[in-house]
Amino acid sequence: MNQYLAFDIGGTQIKYGIVDEAGNIMSHGLMDTEAYKGGPSIINKVINKGKSMLKDHSFKGVGISTAGQVDFNNGKIVGAGPTIPNYTGVEIKKLVTEALGLPVEVRNDVDCAALGEQWLGGHDVNNFIALTVGTGIGGAIAIDGQMYSGHSFSAGEWGYMLVEGEQFEKVASVSGLINLARKYKEDRDWTGKEIFALYDEGDKDIKLAVNTFFKHLAIGITNLIYIFNPEKVIVGGGVTARGDKFLKEVRQEVQKYAQPSIYKNTEIVLAKLSNHAGMVGAVYNFLKRQQSLGNTNVSQHQC
Repeated sequence: MNQYLAFDIGGTQIKYGIVDEAGNIMSHGLMDTEAYKGGPSIINKVINKGKSMLKDHSFKGVGISTAGQVDFNNGKIVGAGPTIPNYTGVEIKKLVTEALGLPVEVRNDVDCAALGEQWLGGHDVNNFIALTVGTGIGGAIAIDGQMYSGHSFSAGEWGYMLVEGEQFEKVASVSGLINLARKYKEDRDWTGKEIFALYDEGDKDIKLAVNTFFKHLAIGITNLIYIFNPEKVIVGGGVTARGDKFLKEVRQEVQKYAQPSIYKNTEIVLAKLSNHAGMVGAVYNFLKRQQSLGNTNVSQHQC
């Protein structure tokens, strides 16, 4: 079975691994992004890791998922936040192809996570939106089975939309939850896990913080449901480690804001692929792109 090299570039860590054409992860590892060194340095890390893995393995191609706005037609970063300096303008596809001698496809990380869910998540819908709730909030949109990226590759950047006058990701991400805990409880280095543990114990101050967090998250999700009318809203990211409890809490809160007729026709679910969705989706994007370009090495049944 054909094997592919996969990378998922985040602000803190780069996940890498070997993924086969059925989406199975054969091996995986992590390395620090060292984002402060800038975009070109990150791509050098990817290239060096690729060269090292090519010594022991044979790959049909490279799938890359990355933070930032990506022109997936040419694999170039067209916009990036301050987390990774000097990333805008980096031609990832060109650089990695030249260095490794393999075909390469690159796409935004949340798009890749959504593609992974579309491929192997068993969701069985053609119209959905995906949210990742972590340090920030990212989004992806599937319309009639196709990912929609917008005319300048920034569709789904709803972490920036306003909820009660504040950016969505500032009030409804894990960072937002931590800021709320500092406001209502005490100013210290909280983790999401600690906050929810106290919430479950009934801590009054933390309850205020968590309830406010869920309110903001639900308002944001409800607005997106009104805009896109998706069959499903797939929620992923670090906060979903809470599992079914988290899902129930989100559904109950969204129900307060969504029109009953619309709420009952929209299913809110958790992402299935957890931490490896980006790598799996990067390979799926590779297979789909190569197929659309007429690469005969990619068979129809794979996509």
